[in-house]
Amino acid sequence: MASADHRELVCVLGPGRSGTSTMAGTLAHSGFYVPAAIKGNQTNPTGFFEPRWAVNFHRRLLDKAGVRTLDTDPEALGRLERTTQDPAVRAELRDWLDKEFAEHPRLVIKDPRMVWFYDLWLAVAPEVDVEPKFVIMLRHPAEVTSSRSEYYNLRQVPGVAGWINVALMSEKLTHGSPRVLVRYGDLTADWRPQAERVAALGVTLDPSPDTTPHPVDEFIDPGLTRMKPGWDQVEVPEFLQTLGDRAFVALGRIADHGESADVDEELDAIRSDYATLYGDSLALVEARVTRARNAAARKAARKATAELADQQPVPAPTRLQHLRSAVARRLGRG
Repeated sequence: MASADHRELVCVLGPGRSGTSTMAGTLAHSGFYVPAAIKGNQTNPTGFFEPRWAVNFHRRLLDKAGVRTLDTDPEALGRLERTTQDPAVRAELRDWLDKEFAEHPRLVIKDPRMVWFYDLWLAVAPEVDVEPKFVIMLRHPAEVTSSRSEYYNLRQVPGVAGWINVALMSEKLTHGSPRVLVRYGDLTADWRPQAERVAALGVTLDPSPDTTPHPVDEFIDPGLTRMKPGWDQVEVPEFLQTLGDRAFVALGRIADHGESADVDEELDAIRSDYATLYGDSLALVEARVTRARNAAARKAARKATAELADQQPVPAPTRLQHLRSAVARRLGRG
C-alpha cells in the first residue's frame, strides 16, 4: 500500500467510447480515487469515472480556444498554447489538485478532452509533488465511431478523422513520459495482465491484480463491448479507412511490443499523410468557404448599417420646411 504522503497521479487518455471509463474504473477499484465522479447513464451504465471539475475545466478552455474534443485540425493544439501557459489557469489547476491530494494521495483523472492539456498538467504536476503516469486506451476507429454515432448521433467522417488526429497527437505528446498503451479488447478479455502493465509504471494498485477474488472481477463485463471491429457500419471514404487502419496498427505495435524506432518512423509518415489529406480537403472546399465567409460579412454589414440608422436622431425641421407647411395650411383654408 502507498504511504499517506506518497502522491500518485494516473491520467487516462483516449477518445470517448474507447474504453477509458473501463480503465479508470479498474484503477478506481484498485485503490485510486476519482474526485466527484460523474454518474453513469444509459450510454455508460457502469459509470464514467470522470471528475466533474476536470471535465468542466477542460470544456471551458476548449470552448474559449474554439477547439473540439475530437478536432480534425492537425494544428489545433497551437490554439491552446496561450491558455496552457496562462499563470491564472495553472494556478486554478494547482489549487484543485492540492485540495484533492490533501484528502486522497492517489488520483486517477480521465477525460476525453485531457490530451489537449497535456502540457498544462505536466507543468503543474511538479508544483504538487507528483509525476503523472499515462494510460492511453486503444480501440479501432470504426468501433469508436460506430459507438459515438449510435449514442451521441455524431457524424462519422469527422469522427474517424478526429480519431486519427487525436490518437496520433496523444502518442506524440506522451512520447518519453511514463506511459502504457492498452487495447480495449485486451482489457475486457483479461484485465489482470493489463493492470500489471500499468503497475509496472510504478503505480500502486491495492488490491494488487493477483488478488482473488478482486473488485474488478465484478466491475468489468465483456458483454458491454457491443461494437465489433470493421468498417461495415461506418460510411467514410476508403482513403480515410486506410489511414485509420494504418494508425491503429502502428499504435497497436506499441501496445503489444513496446517502443521502437520503426514504429516512430511509421507514425511520422502517417502524421504527414494525414496533414496532407487535411490540407487537400481545405483546398477542395475553399471556394465554398470563401462564398460563405463573404455572405456572412455582407449580412453583418447590413445589420450594422440598419442598427446605426436606428440610432441616428431625427433632424429638426429647417426654415424652408416651416414655410412650406405654412403655405400648405393657408391654401387648405382658402
